[in-house]
Amino acid sequence: MQQVPDPTSYRGQHELLDFLVLGGGRDSSLRELCLYFNEAPATGLLYTGRGFERLDGGGDLPQVRDRITSADVLSLTFLSVTDRLPDVASSTMVTHADEITRLLAQLPVDVDMHEVGWPVYAPGSPASELHELLRRCGGTDRWVTANKLLARKRPRLLPVYDSKVKALLGAPSSFWECLWTWFTGDPRRVVGLRGLRDEAGGIEDISLLRCLDVVLWMRAAGSRIGTDEPGSAQRTSARAWRNPRKKRW
Repeated sequence: MQQVPDPTSYRGQHELLDFLVLGGGRDSSLRELCLYFNEAPATGLLYTGRGFERLDGGGDLPQVRDRITSADVLSLTFLSVTDRLPDVASSTMVTHADEITRLLAQLPVDVDMHEVGWPVYAPGSPASELHELLRRCGGTDRWVTANKLLARKRPRLLPVYDSKVKALLGAPSSFWECLWTWFTGDPRRVVGLRGLRDEAGGIEDISLLRCLDVVLWMRAAGSRIGTDEPGSAQRTSARAWRNPRKKRW
């Protein structure tokens, strides 16, 4: 039997998440969520990442949910992953296609992170095995690419994760543990995040996990329209959360 993660290991990260979703940072989170998924009023420019989940109808449609497609690989460019994509495509769509399909077929589709038990994410699970496999597709340790492909295939279950969010959260020992224990630790958190999505408007098709990722990424990278590369990263937040118990909001 898999041991359930201890939420106290992520107390500092949970405090930050609560601040952004339920506390004093909520209004800022709402503004940035709206900004990310809508045109900037002054310029009409857009964040490219707004189309990540939506490209070609999504990566979790019944006909494609258990295999990596060319649209999935192309969607990575919406989140600023451009390096060696032909190698990623070859590895995921040809070399390891059968193994990827076998593992994806074992992952639930129409459920959210807070609705499943920890065994879905535990070491040795299909999700964990698939993450390890995708890290090796197109390179030796493409953990950012792996997380973004997983989020494309199971947007309600598996989160986008990159170096910006990792730094903001102080490099938690396990991002999946951090988020799962946060979601399951207090039902108000799901309600609060769903409220942010509803108030933003027009993004009802975007998963709660993706909304949380956007809130975190915007705080970490700063609000710069037209690109998903960081403009003026909020370095103070990142430094503060290298020591997750030290509040510096």
